[in-house]
Amino acid sequence: MANSYVEYTTAGSSQTTFTAPPKFLSINDIRIKGYNGSTWTELTISARGTTTVTLSAAPTAYSKIRVFRSSTTEALVDFQNGSRLAESDLDTAYRQSLFVAQEVAEDADPEGGSGIGNIVNSQLAGGIADSKLASGVGTSANNLVKLDGTAKLPAVDGSQLTNVGGVLEADMFRLTADTANDTDADITANLERVDDATFSKIGTGMTESSGIFTFPSTGLYQVICNPTVIAVSDNAAAVITNVSSDSGGAFDEVALATGGGGGSSFDTNSVYSCAFVNVTNASTFKVKFTTSSMGTNSRLVGDSNRNRTSFSFIKLGASQ
Repeated sequence: MANSYVEYTTAGSSQTTFTAPPKFLSINDIRIKGYNGSTWTELTISARGTTTVTLSAAPTAYSKIRVFRSSTTEALVDFQNGSRLAESDLDTAYRQSLFVAQEVAEDADPEGGSGIGNIVNSQLAGGIADSKLASGVGTSANNLVKLDGTAKLPAVDGSQLTNVGGVLEADMFRLTADTANDTDADITANLERVDDATFSKIGTGMTESSGIFTFPSTGLYQVICNPTVIAVSDNAAAVITNVSSDSGGAFDEVALATGGGGGSSFDTNSVYSCAFVNVTNASTFKVKFTTSSMGTNSRLVGDSNRNRTSFSFIKLGASQ
């Protein structure tokens, strides 16, 4: 039997007056909480007797209630040097220490917080069982995250983490076939996530549909365009990186990768462009790539077995 609390089953009951635990320093130290099957709620006490407390309303919404002691941790007795010790003072000081210890040991407050705070690790003999944590342990909303048996974090959404080392998202796509000659247009086909045996992405990765790329989460992303251009008598064959922040309603040209050669020469160039994209809304930010200034017989080179024209997306950190 607990010393610091009493529980009552109250489903459908109209009872409002309850007996306090048998021992307490002051009736004002008594509190009541109700449990509805998932959470505890502090209930309002309207009257206090010698050994009973009365609620302002019947706790019909709760399957059980707990009437518990919550003794103050402020010193009730201040012993002075040279003063005479009274039995009542000694009893009060002793009982206060005993009651607080009981409340902590018995988890008198079902939501924690009984008696003491600011506990350091060295004071936790054997740790705290998961069941004692009011927030619960897991990866759902408001849970406490617990390391697994190999001291690693479980899979969680880290999109809001800041000042954390390491890349949170990294993905790469490539063009699998050459584009048509002399065509200035959005690249909408022949795109695949790199699938070589040694490839791997980090995180969720990008989503691609008809050449439109969508980000997996908010953040500051580095977007790299690395096209291989065959240019015939063309010194300005290019690929434009376009970014939209309104779900594709309007696109902004943010980077240009240009290759080619002069005269009547046939040139193959592997060129590069880079842009930082501050994705503040993962649902509305989009990226697409567009060929530009492609002369006669000029085109991008694609390959399904290796990267000739590729597009990389790297999340560097949180959105700014």
